[in-house]
Amino acid sequence: MIRILLIFAALLALAGCKEDSPTASRETSPGGIGYTLIHLPGNPDVTIHAAWPTDWAYRADTNKAAPTVGIDLLLTGGAEGYPAGDAPERFADLNSEADIFASVNDHIVGQLTFEIDHLAETVAIANAHLRAPTLDPDWFARIEADVAQSLAEAQAQPVHAGFDAVRWSVFGEQPLRNGLSLDEPGVLQSLTRMDVVAWHAETFTNRPDAVVVAGGLEAEAAGAAVDALFAGLPEPNRTVSRDVSPDFRPRRILLHRPDAETTTLSFVAPLPPTRQGGEFEDLILIHALGGGDQSALFDAVRTDLRASYAFGSGIANFTRELRLLFMAGEVAADTLGDAEGVVRDAYAAFREVGPQGWLDDRKAPFAANLSEMPDFIIDLARSELQSQLDGYAPGRALQMPEELDAVTETSLLERLRAAYPAPDDFIIIAVSPDADAVPGACVIATPPEAAACP
Repeated sequence: MIRILLIFAALLALAGCKEDSPTASRETSPGGIGYTLIHLPGNPDVTIHAAWPTDWAYRADTNKAAPTVGIDLLLTGGAEGYPAGDAPERFADLNSEADIFASVNDHIVGQLTFEIDHLAETVAIANAHLRAPTLDPDWFARIEADVAQSLAEAQAQPVHAGFDAVRWSVFGEQPLRNGLSLDEPGVLQSLTRMDVVAWHAETFTNRPDAVVVAGGLEAEAAGAAVDALFAGLPEPNRTVSRDVSPDFRPRRILLHRPDAETTTLSFVAPLPPTRQGGEFEDLILIHALGGGDQSALFDAVRTDLRASYAFGSGIANFTRELRLLFMAGEVAADTLGDAEGVVRDAYAAFREVGPQGWLDDRKAPFAANLSEMPDFIIDLARSELQSQLDGYAPGRALQMPEELDAVTETSLLERLRAAYPAPDDFIIIAVSPDADAVPGACVIATPPEAAACP
């Protein structure tokens, strides 16, 4: 879901002002680091975003939990000159913000936001934690325990188990599956602090794939800030390789969970990656398909099944290249078979005729957000960073109103028919206490068994 959320955030976050319009330019710092500068005249804040490439999740020789624990440990576990736990408090005192997160297993993204007056101190704290983190053992143990508890709670949920089964059916024993699910036995129990040390050492270099600076800085000051942030980081010492062979063959799978208190049904199929365009069409289409009580799926389930539950749709990413459409919801156990047919038929009709009603009405909420949310620089930079990773020209985040305006009823139908899966092209996964709820389905007792479903 991450990419569609980023696009929605961009709609909420176009920065600008009526008197001094924002500008975008491609710059190079004095130290030779390329970055995109979105200059917002008069804005007192600055945000710097960087995306470091990684293939940690794709490799058989890595512990897949290291990034999950390492992301939290990096900023809390101390650094040269900073005791463990000190950085979050210092950032709060400076009214600065720092965040590190994984972006669909292909990049580790860092965000640093601060008032211009606090640039030097904020950047110095961040640089120390990127360059020479302590990765305190006590904090490592604490974060590892928190991750283990959260993961166990999630894996106990039927819908989570269903999507684990989908990942098994698509990737089987390939390392990326464990990178996505963290379901390999002992993955957290076998994690050591040295795994996190190794992950940090190979990830945080002075050559990220993309850097964006947004705010009130001019190019000279922005370049100096970029160099200060990356000072002392090493050159990359290995080539990133993201080899994976997904299997999206249509299958019907029922995960039998006798203890399940709810029954869930999900449809999953691939969509083209965002670098190929069509994102605004997707945003409108997904909302019209299953984004609320006026959507096609909601209406079909309520009308044809006379059900009180809802069914929705969304977009998610396994990786930047492997993007997927999903339709999912809870259903009544005794209508699971009927629900499968109703959802499939509703999707088939939607794919044929597209959204109903006035297109301008569907665009209006997004257009309103563009005009009403003019100064969210974090979301603006985040959207620009993702566009850079997709290969778009600098400043795309500032051109999104024009992209929205360019969407037509014709482009929506063309997108549906050219990019969206046929009704019979989905992997269908049901999770039910009734093993016979979906006639003809491949019935499994645990997610890993989905890999063998024909």
